[in-house]
Amino acid sequence: MVAITSPNGSKSAGKADWSPLRGRVVTIWPDSDAAGLQYAQDVSKLAHAAEAESIAIISPPHGVSIGWDAADALDGGWSVAQAGQLIADARPAPNGGAAIEQGDAPQRRPAQRDVVIDMTDCCEFWHDANRIAYATFPVNSHHENWPIRSREFRMWLSGRYYQETGRAIGGQSLEDAIRIFEARAVHDGPEHKPFIRVGEHAEKLYLDLCDPRWRAVEVNRNDWRTVTSAPVKFMRPASLRPMPEPEAGGMIEELRTYLNVPEDHYMLIVGWLVATLRPKGPFPILVLNGEQGSGKSMASRMLRDLVDPSAAAIRSVPKDDHNLIVSASNSHILGFDNLSSVPPWLADAMCRLSTGGGYATRTLHTDKDETIFEGQRPIMLNGIPLLTDRADLADRALTVHLRAIPESERRPEDEIRADFEQARPRLLGALLSAASAAIRSLPATRLERSGRMADFEKLVTAAESGLGWDAGSFQKVVRTNRQEITEAAFEADSVAVAIAKLLRAEFPDGLTATATELLTRLNATDLVSDGIRKQRSWPATAQGLGNRIDRIAPLLKAQGFKVERKHSGVRTITIVPPQSGGDAGVRPN
Repeated sequence: MVAITSPNGSKSAGKADWSPLRGRVVTIWPDSDAAGLQYAQDVSKLAHAAEAESIAIISPPHGVSIGWDAADALDGGWSVAQAGQLIADARPAPNGGAAIEQGDAPQRRPAQRDVVIDMTDCCEFWHDANRIAYATFPVNSHHENWPIRSREFRMWLSGRYYQETGRAIGGQSLEDAIRIFEARAVHDGPEHKPFIRVGEHAEKLYLDLCDPRWRAVEVNRNDWRTVTSAPVKFMRPASLRPMPEPEAGGMIEELRTYLNVPEDHYMLIVGWLVATLRPKGPFPILVLNGEQGSGKSMASRMLRDLVDPSAAAIRSVPKDDHNLIVSASNSHILGFDNLSSVPPWLADAMCRLSTGGGYATRTLHTDKDETIFEGQRPIMLNGIPLLTDRADLADRALTVHLRAIPESERRPEDEIRADFEQARPRLLGALLSAASAAIRSLPATRLERSGRMADFEKLVTAAESGLGWDAGSFQKVVRTNRQEITEAAFEADSVAVAIAKLLRAEFPDGLTATATELLTRLNATDLVSDGIRKQRSWPATAQGLGNRIDRIAPLLKAQGFKVERKHSGVRTITIVPPQSGGDAGVRPN
C-alpha cells in the first residue's frame, strides 16, 4: 500500500490535488476525533471526484484515546496483521464518497477535463500552415495568442479552473483537455499566420509594441497610428521587450548623432531599418565593421532597440543550424556580436534566412515528425575583420565602416543610453513615416537597374520621400557599397586572386581547361606562394576547385572576367580576362 496525506491540516483537504487517486482503491485512516471524521468525509468526496475505483473509511478501535491515529498504532507496537485487519474492516464511504443533496438523486461530479473544456467558450482555436495549434483567449481587457502547448496557455487554463471551482486541476486532466483543444484547432479551426513583432494585413503593416495592453502600431499608405488591437496574430516569445509609443514629427537625421559613420553609410543603416518594419524580405545582412573602440556593439544594440528590442539584443554565434533556427523562431531580428570570421555553414544559413528558405528538423521525443521553419529574418553582424569574404554573402550584405572614436570625444555609455532612450520615440516615429511613404509610393516605383536585393532597393527607394532624401540617391549608395564589398571579397579570396594573376600573366587571351588541368597550373605557377597553397581554404582536388569557381564566378565577373563552364563530353572551364578580345581569342589548352 502507498501511504499519502495532504498538507496544511485537516481543514485544507480541498486545496490539494487528489487526481493521482484516479482508478485506485482508497482507504482513509482518520484521527479518532471530530476533525478526523470531517477530514475523512471531505477526502472521500474529493477521491470520488478524482474517479477513485473504491473508497473506504477506517473506524478507530474501541477505547483508543482522542486523536489516536496510525502513528499511535505504530508506537503501540501494532503488528502488520493488526493493521491489515483494521483496514480490512473499513466500511465503504457513504454513497461511494459522492455528496448527496436533499431532494436530488445522487449525481456524479463532472470530470475535471470536461469542466476545463466547458470554460473555453471564450477562446478561439486556430492553426498555422504547419498544423501547429494555437489559442486566442481573453486576459483582462485584451486578447493574447499562444501555442496550445505553451506554458502561458496552461497557466491560463489552471487559473481559470481555480477561479471557477476553487480547486486545483490535475495534471492528467489538463493534458487530456490540451489534446482535445489541439484537435479542435487543427481540424475545425481556421488557418492564420503567426507573426513576431511585425505583421501585415490588407496592405497595412503592424508593429507590436509588446506592452502589457498588447497594443500595436498600424501603418497605412497615408499615416500611422497606435491601435488597441491588431487584426494579425502576434506571438510574444519570452525574449521580446516592450517598445516606447512612437511620437510624430521626429527627424531620422537625429540618429546620426549616435553613429560615427559617413553620410553614405548612414543611409545604408536607415534603409536597413526601414526594411525591418515589414514581416517578409528579402532582407539585406547589415555588417558593422570597425577597429577596436569604434562602438560597434553599442551601435548594434541601439539599432536593434529601435525596431525589435530583446533581452539579449546581440548574441554570440550559435553552434549549429538548429540553434540558429531556434533564435529565428523567437525573434524578428538576429544580431551577432564580435565575430572574428563567418564559418561556411553560418554564411550559407544566413544567406537562406535573408532571402528566404525552409528548415526542417526532427521534433523532440518523436521518430518521424518534423518541426519546420519557413521564413526570412533581418540579420546584423559586427566585428573587426572583413566578414563578407564569401561571394554569396557579400552579394546580400551592406557593409558599414564605423570610425574609431577619439579619446577626446568619448562619453560614458550610460549618458549616451539615457539620451538615446529619450530619442527612441521620435526616431521610431520617423521610421514609421518612412514606411508609410514606402507603402504609398511602392506601386509606382521603378528601378533603373536591379541587383540581387532588388526588392530591398525598391522598398527604400519608395521611402525616400518620407526620409527627405533625393530621388534615386539610395540606389547610388547601394551600388557603390556593393562594388566596395565585391572588391574586398575578391581580394580576400586566394583562389580568385590566383586565377586572375595566372590569366593576366600567362593567358591574356583566355584559357580553356578542365578543373584538373587548371588546378595543376595553379599549383605549379610561381605567381601563387607556397603559404597560400598550404592554407586550408586552398582546394585540394579538382572537384573542390570546380565548386570554388562556381562560388567565385560573380567576383571574377565583377573584375571584368568572363567565366563559362561546358559539359560537352569533357567538362571544361573557360575564363577570359578583361580586354582580351572576346571569345574569338580564347586560347585552347
